[in-house]
Formats: sequence, C-alpha cells, structure tokens
Amino acid sequence: MKLAIVGIWCIQWHPMDRHSKKVVVQMLEGDGDNLTMPPNPFASTGPTRINASTPARRLNLDLDFIP
Repeated sequence: MKLAIVGIWCIQWHPMDRHSKKVVVQMLEGDGDNLTMPPNPFASTGPTRINASTPARRLNLDLDFIP
C-alpha cells in the first residue's frame, strides 16, 4: 500500500504536485500510516489545475518564437 501511494505521488501530471526525491525517500523510510492519498493524477490534464495543497495556476502552453 505504501509503495502504491508513493508511486501515485510520483506520477502527478503537474511537476508542482510531485514531491521531491528527498521527500519520497522520507515517505518510503517512514511510517506508512502517516501517508496521505494523492489526488487522481489524470483527473485534470488541461491547462489549469486546482489542488487543495497548491494554489491554482495557469501553465504557459505557448512556445516563444525564435527568429
């Protein structure tokens, strides 16, 4: 169960929703009872994402023109 929860945290669609490697190691070494279930990583793959732990943000999907 612990590996599944940590794995879902690692595949979150938006990079800001993923944990750092340090936090992942702490989650794996720590007590599995303290882990929180991550949101569905594929529930919202559009340009905006609202997560309770992070503020809403707009992704820059436009590419800059290089002359």
